[in-house]
Parts: sequence; C-alpha cells; structure tokens
Amino acid sequence: DSVRQAILATLPTPTAPNPPPSPAFSPTVNNASSPLSVCPMVCTTPFSGAAGDCKGFLLQCSITFATYPHVFNSDSSKIGYLISCLTGTALRWAESIWNQAGPPVRSYTAFTHHFLEVFGRVDQETSAGEELYHFHQGTLSIQEYSVRFRTLAASSGWNERALLTTYRQGLEPKLRMMLAPHDDSMGLERFIQMTVRCATRISSYSHSSMSTGSASPSPPVDHSPPEQPPEPMQVDSRRLTLQERQRRLSMGLCLYCGQSNHQIRDCPTRPERPLVSTILPMYEKFKPFTSNVILTANDVSLTVAALIDSGSAGNFISSALAQCLGLKTTPTEVRYYVQSVTGQSLSKKDVQHRAGPIHLQIGQCHEEEIWLLVLKGSTIDVVLGRPWLARHNPILSWGSGEILKWGKTCWPECFPKLPLRATVSIPMCSTTIESPVEKQSVNIPPCYSSFQDVFCPKRAARLPPHRPWDCAIDLLPDASVPQGRIFPLSIPETKAMEEYIQEALQQGYIRPSTSPAASSFFFIAKKDGGLRPCIDYRALNKGTVKFKYPLPLVPAAIEKLRGAKVFTKLDLRSGFVVRIRKGDEWKTAFITPTGHYEYRVMPYGLVNAPS
Repeated sequence: DSVRQAILATLPTPTAPNPPPSPAFSPTVNNASSPLSVCPMVCTTPFSGAAGDCKGFLLQCSITFATYPHVFNSDSSKIGYLISCLTGTALRWAESIWNQAGPPVRSYTAFTHHFLEVFGRVDQETSAGEELYHFHQGTLSIQEYSVRFRTLAASSGWNERALLTTYRQGLEPKLRMMLAPHDDSMGLERFIQMTVRCATRISSYSHSSMSTGSASPSPPVDHSPPEQPPEPMQVDSRRLTLQERQRRLSMGLCLYCGQSNHQIRDCPTRPERPLVSTILPMYEKFKPFTSNVILTANDVSLTVAALIDSGSAGNFISSALAQCLGLKTTPTEVRYYVQSVTGQSLSKKDVQHRAGPIHLQIGQCHEEEIWLLVLKGSTIDVVLGRPWLARHNPILSWGSGEILKWGKTCWPECFPKLPLRATVSIPMCSTTIESPVEKQSVNIPPCYSSFQDVFCPKRAARLPPHRPWDCAIDLLPDASVPQGRIFPLSIPETKAMEEYIQEALQQGYIRPSTSPAASSFFFIAKKDGGLRPCIDYRALNKGTVKFKYPLPLVPAAIEKLRGAKVFTKLDLRSGFVVRIRKGDEWKTAFITPTGHYEYRVMPYGLVNAPS
C-alpha cells in the first residue's frame, strides 16, 4: 500500500480542457490487485510475470500513453502507471526496484529495458523458429492454423520464401495436394488467403452434400453387446459407492445382496450371466505376404509384387501381365477350377492355359525358370502357391513379411551366380586406409588425357598440404581435456587395430602423440562382418565452439531443382582427406592398448567438420 501511494503521488492530475467543460481526469486505484484506471474505455490487462505476456503488456501500456499524452507526459507518470498494473511476482519485483530508487525508476526507457531483461523471453526468436519448423495443422481449422502460423512467423526472423514453404508443408495432406499446382511466386499473404478460401469452400461443399444426401441413411451397425437388464437391487460392484463397497468388504458381506455367510460368486439371488461375451471382435487388418520379383521373358523384364499364398493350390500369373511380357500360352492337360473358401469362382473362366518358361528372380541371387497358370481377370500379378513353397521350402517371417532362408534343395540350382559352398568364406577385416596402387585401374577417355594427373591414385593418397579451409577445433575457455579409457580388444580386433594403425602411419595420416588429450578407441561391427574403427570424440565435441552458420531447409533446397533435367555425380577418391589446422592436431589424440596417436587429417566424428 505504501508503494501504491508513492506511485499515485507521481501521477499528474490533469485539468479539464475549455470549452466544452469535461470532468477532470484523475487516476484512481480500484483495489489492491487491479490496475490503475485511466479511462472507462481503456484498461490494461494486469501482468503477473508470465514471460509470454511481457511484450504484449508493454504494447498495451504504450497504446495507453499514446492515447492520453496529456496525462502521461513524464517518465515518472508512465512508470507509476505500469507498476500499478503489476500483480504477483512482477509487483514484488517492482516494489524492490522502487525502494532502491536506482536508475531504472528515473527513466521509463531504462525501466522497460530492465523489465524486459527480467520478464522477457531471451530466446523468443529461436523458440518461435523451432516451433514453426515442427508446426502442422493437425486437428486445427484452417483459420486457427493460419492465425497461429502468422503469430510465430512474426517473431521467427525467417524470410518469406522459407515461411511459405513451411506453411505449405504444415497443411493437411488433402489440402496440400489441392494447392500443389500453385507456385510460391504469389507471396505468403496471398497464398494464405487463397488457402483459407479453398478450405472454406471445401468445408461448405461437404456440409451441403451431407445435408442433401439420402434422407433415410442406413443406421450404423452396432457391435456392442446387448445391454443387460437392470438388476433389482442395483447393488452390482460397478454401481456400489466406494464407501459402501469398502464397508461390505471389511464386514465380509456379499457385494451383491449385502447379506452375510456367502460371497458374491455364491449369491443365491444373483441372476446367472452368459459365460461367453457377445462382443463382436474387431480383427486387425493385415497386409498380404508379398515379395518383389523380377520376371524376364522375350527380352522384357518387369518388377512386380508376387503374393506368397500357402493356401493356393497352384502358381498363377494374370492374363494382363502375361500379355505385357509377350508370353505364349499352351493348353494344360486338365482344366482347373479356381474357387475361394466360400465356393465362389475367382476367375471368369476355367484355367486351361499356362505360360512359360519365365525367368523369375527373388532378391539378388535366387533365380529359377518357372511355368505359371494363366488366371484371367486377376487383380494380382503373380501368385506363388503351395507347389512353389514345397519346391523351395523357404523359412518365412510372417511378422515382418520377409524370406529369411532358402531350403537345401535350392543349392546350387537356384544360385548360379554364387561359387560353390565349400569355397565360400566370410571376410573378417577392418576399414582400411586407401593405399596407392602401382597399376592404373581407370580407363581414361582420350578427351580427358590432359587431366590424367587428376585420376592418379598415388597422388590422391598423399598427405595434402595445409590450406585456409583446414578443419579447425576451437575449444571453449572452460573446456576440459578429454580423458578416455582404454577398451580391451579381442584377438581379431587387435589384429585389425594393428593393421589400421600401420597403414595410417605409412600414409602420414596419424603420428605418435604426447598430447594430454586421449579419446577412446574401439571397433563397431559392420553388416558385412567387418570391423569399423571408432573414436569417442563426444567429450571433445562438448567443449568445442559450435559453428552457427545457416542451413537451408530441405523443402526449399529441393524446390530449386524444379525444371532440372540433367544431374551430374562426381565420385572423388580420398575426398575427405582434409588437414587438421596446424596446432590443433593434439586435440584429436586417441589412445589404444599399443600406443598414443593423433590425427593429421580430419577423422570421423568431429563436430564442425566440413562436408
């Protein structure tokens, strides 16, 4: 109260203008928790200290000051009015600032600056950008989505093209597909207005079609069990109050009739209920077991999805696919009647022709020659049934829909491109440093003969010189030196580690180190059975100064490829051999069971590494 009285003393008492006479304005305090009243038509919403409402509160105060300049003509009156609109935490902060009588209470600009430092959101622009990047329409209406998007866009700092692309990607799929023909040249506001109009019309048309539809729609099928008739005493365990249920349990009474000497399961007055539930089960819809196969015939090769059906008594191909492959059909010895489990015919006519031979390939290695029965009117291209399964006897994963293993009868007839099993070996090696070869293995076209030195593998494997774009590692002032531990290695891992270290030393990519840093060295198993050397640089990356450079949005980058027809791919030899900046090599040091080394070129796993 003393603070409010001191604030009121700073506010001027305006006089009424002449003529016409009007009542003089004098701010008053309604109560201890409401803001100072300026005018019955103007009332600033009290501020309690929420960070999200800080800038909006200052905006309301600025509008009030601009509306009544003759009342708030000094910094003290503005500060007094602002403090009178504070409550809770914000008011307690203002009380401490006011009692100190420091510089913030002498200037309105200094006061608002300090006010923003305390209650403002420092990372508002970053938070808005992150929220905008992950913002999607979802269940929001198009009006709600557009208003929220405009609010986030105003404080994100993004350019208009990025905002338009993000707005388009956040729309529901159906609406986004309808707006696909419209490009981004119209601007963000026009695109939002067009989207709102389009969504509104779609909504109005859908409502009108529902209202003008069938006057007597068929009632939905109710799969719920029939409602049980109410029991006379209404004392089922689901209808008892919690207090009554606890009372009966504590006294050993029946939960149904409330009598003693028996339990609810033996209650003589309780009617019998059916032992089988009448709820109709809702079965989950599973996808059929299909596998991509490559069919080749008459120099025509097609990739189709084949249905693997253990309940099918034959192997079939649709008549349309047989015609596309240009297959000649031959009559079968007998006619086949194709029926479903209900006895209905699955073909317009009897199956009396077969097509082949067809070269069928599944995966990368499994190949065979097969004859298939021609099924007319089939919507499935190929059906591999019981005869095919019995011949190859594969092990199938019905959960993932994959062929895990082929039967013994498939070897070696169905694997003509593989060597004999006795000569097959699984390699166990590590990722190696690319070494120069003495023989030139690349056939250089004559038109590129002047660039022959570029294709030289020996020059590509040399240690490159220092350049301005070397990989730099700048540490934070309080960063600690990484201290990793030595991981024990198995005998194969030790052999692979020695080979890796020896090759890297010969190439000059690493060197022995006396650095105080030591990151851990270990191996990760690869899918092909090999070993990949890894160095744990997490501690080093944590203390490294991160580069804050802008990254393009993926949709915006792809948008620039619109209209392109020719794409070039360049495969570089030793393309990632970039030198570590001179003087930063000690930071990349790693420790192994046999020694301590540091990199002279960029290793994998470093933050800020050029790409």
